[in-house]
Amino acid sequence: MFKLKATAVAAAACCALPVCAQDNADLEEIRQEIQQLKETYETRIQALEKRLQEAEAAAVEAQTKGRAAEAAQAQPSPPAGQQARGNAFNPAISLILNGVYGDLEESPSTYAVTGFADPEKINPGERGFSLGESELAISASIDPLFYGSMLLAFEEGEAEVEEAYFQTLALGGGLTLKGGRFFSGIGYGNAQHPHFWDFFDSALSQRSFLGNNYGDDGVQVTWIAPLPVYVELGGEVGAGRSLPGTFEEDTELAEVDRDKNGPGAYALFARLGGDIGPSNSYRVGVSYLDTSTDDGQFALADFDTRTGTENLYTGDARLYGVDLVWKWAPQGNPAQRNLKLVAEWMQLERKGDLTFDVPGVAQVDAFKLRQWGWYVQGVYQFRPTWRVGVRYDQLDQGSSSLGLNAANIPGVDYDPKRWSAMVDWNPSDFSRVRLQYNNDRSRQDITDHQVFLQYIFSLGAHGAHRF
Repeated sequence: MFKLKATAVAAAACCALPVCAQDNADLEEIRQEIQQLKETYETRIQALEKRLQEAEAAAVEAQTKGRAAEAAQAQPSPPAGQQARGNAFNPAISLILNGVYGDLEESPSTYAVTGFADPEKINPGERGFSLGESELAISASIDPLFYGSMLLAFEEGEAEVEEAYFQTLALGGGLTLKGGRFFSGIGYGNAQHPHFWDFFDSALSQRSFLGNNYGDDGVQVTWIAPLPVYVELGGEVGAGRSLPGTFEEDTELAEVDRDKNGPGAYALFARLGGDIGPSNSYRVGVSYLDTSTDDGQFALADFDTRTGTENLYTGDARLYGVDLVWKWAPQGNPAQRNLKLVAEWMQLERKGDLTFDVPGVAQVDAFKLRQWGWYVQGVYQFRPTWRVGVRYDQLDQGSSSLGLNAANIPGVDYDPKRWSAMVDWNPSDFSRVRLQYNNDRSRQDITDHQVFLQYIFSLGAHGAHRF
């Protein structure tokens, strides 16, 4: 009996061995599959992490280069602590080619803005083919604390340093310091270089009061407030190298040798902006400029033309300005369609002494003058590569007090005005071809029909511009 039971147990054990072996094999196979899955996922995760790191590094480098190029073209404030990587010892270089063909009914040599500028002092453009203002810009981060930029303008075979400045990167607290030579931050259009203009030429008010651009040698401080809306405050102290409304023999602002210590000009500006819904944004600004002629004297407005003799002014000049910019793009995406509206008003006040140089006698008396001008323009991009725009601008003779010289200088009862229309083709961010028509009534009793065909090509680094 005992032998029978032992035999049965042994037989059962023998039957169970294959089952246990099979179970162990299945478990081992499952473990191996799990291990393979772990290894596969770890490999994929490592690959994804590497790609993420590379993408982040590339994004940072691209952002740095873009901001450096942006600063070179429109002098924005780089973010605090931003340091260029790829171009730290390889400055971003850009070249702007700007050419034009002009068809003007009236000769540019007799051009004038009645009551505001002498003939031949402000040029509306040349007849026929001409090379406009081309620009060469060089910029780079100097180190983690400073950024540098220089822009050379070439026109009629001559070169001029328009801007050459340093700018801080890491002051913190929304503060930025700029020093050197730069276009002032007053107004909307003043700080824009010609290749960024929405029209071939600048507005009559800008041209008559400040020239194409008012620039100075000095220091600028700006502060962006930590608020939910955009608030920027800025101030400038400069040498007063360029004076509003004074012109030398060509089309540029006169440079005055002050031969004195201390600043010769002050400027203040403030801007407020933000978004209204997903499709609209705005910016409004106010500006103030204060300068003087000191001991220097210069011809004023078109008094010499009116009297046929030399008139010299010495005294103070104060400029006040208000500007508004409104932009619309469907859901904030301007790629297909967008609209930009701009309006700007300026008032120039002068107070000092006017010398009327009659034969053998120089009659001097107190003088006051207040003039203003404004423009409004709209540019609509109706297709990704096509834009159309219209602009109207006007100047007002304002009021003046000539004292004893009132009998010698006849008054002017005329307000210069002009309207313009343009269409331009922009096959890329680096090229633009523009056709523009001006109905120019800057001169009293003269209507000048002007047509311009312009090209603007950008070579090299070229970032975005200001709002």
